[in-house]
Formats: sequence, structure tokens, C-alpha cells
Amino acid sequence: MRRTAPISRRTFVQAMPAAAALAPAILTSGKSLPSNRVRIGLIGCGGRGRELLNVFRQFPDVDVPVISDVFESRMEQAAKLLAEGDRPQKPDLVVEHERILDRRDVDAVLIATTQHWHGIPFIQAAQAGKHIYVEKPFSHTVVEGRAMVEAARRSGVTAMMGVQQRGYPHYRQALDVLRSERLGKIALVECWNYEKLGRRVGKSPDADPPVGLHWDRWLGPAPLVPFNPARLNNSWWFDYGGGMMTNWAIHHIDIILWAMQVATPTAVSCSGGKFVVDDLADTPDTIEASWEFPGFVMQYCYRGFNNFRTIQNRPYNHGICFHGDRATMVLDRSGYEIWEDRDPAKSVEREDNPRHWGDGKPGNEVDGPWQRLFVDCIKEGKRPPVELEQSHQATVCCHLANIAYRTGRKLRWDGDRETIIGDGEAAPLLNRRRRKGYELPTG
Repeated sequence: MRRTAPISRRTFVQAMPAAAALAPAILTSGKSLPSNRVRIGLIGCGGRGRELLNVFRQFPDVDVPVISDVFESRMEQAAKLLAEGDRPQKPDLVVEHERILDRRDVDAVLIATTQHWHGIPFIQAAQAGKHIYVEKPFSHTVVEGRAMVEAARRSGVTAMMGVQQRGYPHYRQALDVLRSERLGKIALVECWNYEKLGRRVGKSPDADPPVGLHWDRWLGPAPLVPFNPARLNNSWWFDYGGGMMTNWAIHHIDIILWAMQVATPTAVSCSGGKFVVDDLADTPDTIEASWEFPGFVMQYCYRGFNNFRTIQNRPYNHGICFHGDRATMVLDRSGYEIWEDRDPAKSVEREDNPRHWGDGKPGNEVDGPWQRLFVDCIKEGKRPPVELEQSHQATVCCHLANIAYRTGRKLRWDGDRETIIGDGEAAPLLNRRRRKGYELPTG
């Protein structure tokens, strides 16, 4: 595959402050729409795909003429969703996503497949000149992610990853506080997920695929194995996902890289295991990961069997903690708060509100603004609010942690060359063997 040279870590970091603003501002490829409407094809009609579809279908300037999934019953559920509401639509249903990319009535695609299926349709869509919204994580391997970034650059299409937290106003407010040096020098950033998310994998025996599931195509580039319903819980298998690291931690990591204005770590370690959950999947239920950056350390902790964590008697089942030498900030999807150093009981508070809530609804999911930005970028020919390189680098952090976990060793990372230094066993895990017929597109 012909490759262009990756952006160096130094160049990327220098460019980050200009790209950090949420509002799009820079003209891209100049690709114009045939009308003032954006026509989106959905690739992947599972739970998250239908959630996103429910957001996009409410935009009055968005149409969904076609949807695709290898599980026909999921397509039918998505089609039923589109048929509801004030503006019912009747999309075409296709199993092969390639049939979407050939259509002239499709301007963009929404990729919400299993994680191991992100790369192929992304690159194909870029080659076809379709704009792309891809769910997190960006890629399934580091090598795949680099190929996706390059494909989007060559084509000039608008491409965004689903990191909707960036659209929450209070995250931007919190980052303004961080950059004001109110916390002082930040040497440690912790993030965590203490949530019983229900892996629901179980230990079912192999069986015949259900009617309407195209099992071979569902597996795609992954190894050919008999159907097992447990595998449909795909996030918890390294063949199809990356466990909690790529399923949830990536949201925290994306925010941290944005806040700290860094791109890649210099070293990564990760420990953990399956200590409580007894199922067929191979990803851990307990994780302790650490990434070393120049000047600070980022840590992530996950346990999938116990919800308990409180800070100052407030529940923080997930979140980020920025530790500075003057104060500490805790940030999650509901808001943020700040405590002075050495005296957590003495909060650094604004006079109007000691707890800086986002929209006043603790735990509320806000998807719409982020997806709206994607549509507006397409219509207005503007650069997305997050550079694709940033989405790639956040995903790389997750991949490296998983590799460190699987090898049981600390990794040294050359971010400029995207290479693991001095570890011949770990380096091949930056890529994967792909089944014949499911290679990454080239050209």
C-alpha cells in the first residue's frame, strides 16, 4: 500500500491549539452538495447505529435513503425507526455496504459497525468521495488507523469520529480553566470507569447462525470460527474490539489529549485480567493502565463488577481527575468541580454555582450537537472541529494499552514513526492478519 509520511508528533502538537476550537472554521476540499440536503447511508444498524440514526433523522435537512447491516433483523429495526415520526422515510435495505457507496443519492455514510469493521468501509467511502462519520474507536489497529487517516486526506472528504463529549459546553469550559493555569502544573491525570456495564457474553455453546445473519461477512477480516451468540457481544473480544479500553476509555483519553495538548505517549504499561467475570470473552474485567508523556502521566482504571466510587461524597462512577500543584479538577459528563490542594473540603467555587453542571441534568447524554456539527461541516465546506489525526492518536493510546496488557510488558513508543521500540513480539500487534477477501483497500 502506498503510504504518505505520518505527521510528526512535534508538528501535530504545534498545530493543536489552532484546531482546538469547537466551531469549524477552515475551508476544506470544496466539495459541493447537489442540494441543500445531506443524504446519509447508514452502515451498521446495531444498538449504537440506531441511536445515531435517531439523532440524524430528526434534522430537517438530512435524508437516509439506504441502510446496511449483515444482520437483517437489525436493518428492519432501523427501517421501522425511520418510518416513525413527523417525517417518515422508507430506506432501501442492503446487506453489502459497498452498494451504498456506488449510489449518487448518498453524500455521506455513518459507520456504526462492530469495531473490526470500521477500516474497510471507511477507506472505501473516502475513495468514493463520501463524507464519513465513524463511531469510536476510530480503528481496530494502529496500522489500520493510519491507512484510514491517509485515505481521508487524499480524498478531501469531511471525516469525524463519534467523540460527542467534545460537544458538551461544560467540557470546553473546564478546558478553559485548565489552560488558565488555575490548577498549576499538572503532573498526573487519572481517568476511570467503575460501572457494571453488563458484558452479557456468557458461556453459550457454538450453534447455527440465526436466520438473517450473514455470519461469514459479520466475521469479515477476523478469523473464521463457528457461530456463537456470545461473539455478538463484540466489544469484549480482541478479534472484534478492544474491551473497555476502546469501548469507553477512549472518550476520557480523547478529552485528556485535547486538554493537555499532546499527541502521543513515550511509554505505555497495562496490567489486569479476568478476575471476576466468567465468560468466553478474552478482554479483562480489571485494568490498570499508564501512559507516560513529557511532563505528566495519564492513568486509567477499570473494573466491570462494582459501581462504587465517590469523591467528597459524590458518585463519580466514571470521570477524569486533573491533579495540579495548586488544585485538582474532577470532570465527567454531568459537570466539573475544583478543590484546592491539601484541603479537599475547601472547594474553589464560583459564587454562582459550586458545582459546574453541564446542562443541569446529571448524567444526561447529549448527542445531537456533535452530529449537527458533522452535517454543518459538509454543507458549509468547513473543517471538522477535531482533526482526524487527533482521533487516530486517541485510539492509538487505547491500542498500545491493550498490546501492553496482552504482552505483559511496558512498551516504549516512537510516535513519529508509529513503532514500538525494541520489542519484536509486541510490534506485530500494531497490525493484524486479515482473512483473504477482507484486506484493507489500497490506492
